[in-house]
Amino acid sequence: MQRLSCVLIALLVTMYAPLAQAAAGETWEVTTKSEMVGMPYAMPETTLTVCQPKSGEPDPKQMMERDGNCKVSDVKHSGSKTTWKMRCDGDGQKMSGSGEITHGKSSYQGTSRMSGTADGEKFDMTASYRGKRIGKSCDTSDPVVVGGKGMEDMNEMMGMAKAQMAAGMAEQCEVGRYDAAQLMSNQFFGPHAMCAKNQKYACKVISKDAAKKTDVYLALVKHDDTSDTSVAKACKIDMKALTKSICQKVNQGNYEDMEEACPKEHAKFSDMQGRSFTSSSRSSDMITDNPVGGAIDGAKKLKGLFGF
Repeated sequence: MQRLSCVLIALLVTMYAPLAQAAAGETWEVTTKSEMVGMPYAMPETTLTVCQPKSGEPDPKQMMERDGNCKVSDVKHSGSKTTWKMRCDGDGQKMSGSGEITHGKSSYQGTSRMSGTADGEKFDMTASYRGKRIGKSCDTSDPVVVGGKGMEDMNEMMGMAKAQMAAGMAEQCEVGRYDAAQLMSNQFFGPHAMCAKNQKYACKVISKDAAKKTDVYLALVKHDDTSDTSVAKACKIDMKALTKSICQKVNQGNYEDMEEACPKEHAKFSDMQGRSFTSSSRSSDMITDNPVGGAIDGAKKLKGLFGF
């Protein structure tokens, strides 16, 4: 997140695209104010000094596409105003947004908005910026940022935010916070798992519970049947041996759910249930059809009628 923010600010403050070759330029003072949703600290206003060409309109396409992950489209110039759309996809980023800038001979101002995800975190940022010509000669082939103030505060604030986010991430990756079925997710498994470092601990919980609890076993089977990522494979679980083990846990309360995995056990309990039902029905019929049984039933009704 810190790297992303710094890159975005660098893009915003250099909207007049520098030339690739050495060319005469002039210094501008550019002030940027950024707001990021979810940041625990407000980002300070930052003022930089940059070297920009002496002529030419701002070219966001040339500037922002220096980062191979970003593409700018729909650039429109109308009088002194320039607008554009952009999209960055790659290197842990997937964002889109838009921007506009109004420029004059000695000043400009504008805004830019970006939203999406960066390093697995939601990202929503709005930046406003303004620039004024200082006029001192410079060389556009030199580094874009000649000098600046406020960056120390920016780096400190971003460092604190990064530390807090890392602590939050560590908490979210604690295996003990979840039951076995909840651990079977892209949070712990898959190419973009943010808790991949704790995957081996998640595997221990899943392997242990799936061998003892039919609901966990069924959750594992369902996950691997419907996902591109196999938890069983990642955890090196022998599904044949696991199925043999879990079938020993089949009972009268869960046999219906285990029909596909444990057909023999299912048939056994299904047959027992059928015999039990038949026996119960016959007993009831015997009481009803037997004259003695009918007499007993009549006596019960009389007892209730006369209250004795």
